[in-house]
Amino acid sequence: MKWSCFVLALTVLAPAAHAQEADVWPPPVVKQEASPLPLWLPRFTSDGALQSKAQRLEQIVLTDLQFTGLFEIQREEPEPAGMKPGSNAVVVRGKVLGDASGASFEGTVTDIASNDFMGGKKYRLTDAELRKIAHHFADEVVRLVTGGQGIASTQLVYTRKVGDKWELVVSDYDGYNPRPLVRQAVPLLSPRWIDGNKAVVYTTFRDGKADLWIRYVTQGKSTPIATYRGTNTAPDWSQKQGLLLAALSKDGNTEIYSLDKAGQVRNQLTHNRAIDTSPSWSPSGGNIAFLSDRSGTPQLYVMDRDGGNVRRLTFTGGYNASPAWSPRGDLIVFSARMGSEFQLATITPDGRDGRLITKDATSYEDARWGADGRHLVCTARGRDETVSVVDIVTGGRRILAQGSDPDWSSP
Repeated sequence: MKWSCFVLALTVLAPAAHAQEADVWPPPVVKQEASPLPLWLPRFTSDGALQSKAQRLEQIVLTDLQFTGLFEIQREEPEPAGMKPGSNAVVVRGKVLGDASGASFEGTVTDIASNDFMGGKKYRLTDAELRKIAHHFADEVVRLVTGGQGIASTQLVYTRKVGDKWELVVSDYDGYNPRPLVRQAVPLLSPRWIDGNKAVVYTTFRDGKADLWIRYVTQGKSTPIATYRGTNTAPDWSQKQGLLLAALSKDGNTEIYSLDKAGQVRNQLTHNRAIDTSPSWSPSGGNIAFLSDRSGTPQLYVMDRDGGNVRRLTFTGGYNASPAWSPRGDLIVFSARMGSEFQLATITPDGRDGRLITKDATSYEDARWGADGRHLVCTARGRDETVSVVDIVTGGRRILAQGSDPDWSSP
């Protein structure tokens, strides 16, 4: 296949095509050592008539906290006797109350050894908001106990094909509550949250070629933003810069450009005979990771936000793709072809520490980070094509939905 004849080989279609020869990736699968924090979660209590709501809230909070991988959870009431100060053991309690104005939920976090109140939240409770409230409280527990960022209140966007239609779907972080945002008769690819999670930019072929369209979540229709001659693909948004990156072939060769959210080109960032695509902003907006075949094979590169100071990041493997910068800026995840499949790997921004995250018969592609910097959502291609989550600490994986090309919202 000639690169110049098939531009989308790097941008949107190539990950599904697997090579026959095996590529070498030296490091073994890495599972980091994790020390779960002790946490007690007794049954949530309630006024008698509200017990079903308390049980639902309890189950969602429990599932959210288990999802984090941060805690060793006990379900009974703790025994403070014998607990040493500084043991970091906490108890999470919940209560649903009712009064003349309706129901409310109170959640608290307490240090077991000292009995010090660490914090809590009170919410006005409705059936429509119950899952949202449980997710919010779970994130509050994570913040109070670890100081870190929870992911339970975030959302996913992904694509799926239903019958002869393609859909753009928004769901809760755990795959629950899926709702179609866009439905059309031509392919949808690479959705990305932009503008503070208010909108999604995506690639569509509705006009016979790859163009970028935007859909605000609260609006009933999409509008085109980048329909330049040639292909318009691979969007990525920086909230700090207020700019969109995209791979455009409007002048013949696929190069990386910065655009405003209306699709107006601000700057051409790459100028190379090779195909440059799949840009990813660093969290600060100061650097950009991208994919290029300028060395002869698709490899990862990094450049400054103005396109200067280009440096090659990967030198191992015959096909590395889909870079995405972690929210802390310490890692870049990408897909590395190994034999007939793609596996997930991470590398530091200076290229010094490459680590393999997955290694099995499933192909893992298009990975995007959760706000906690620990979980990755990706397309997993095995018997089916699924939106799946990978925990980079434990190596644990779970399927969330049928679909592909996921993106994770910011908090």
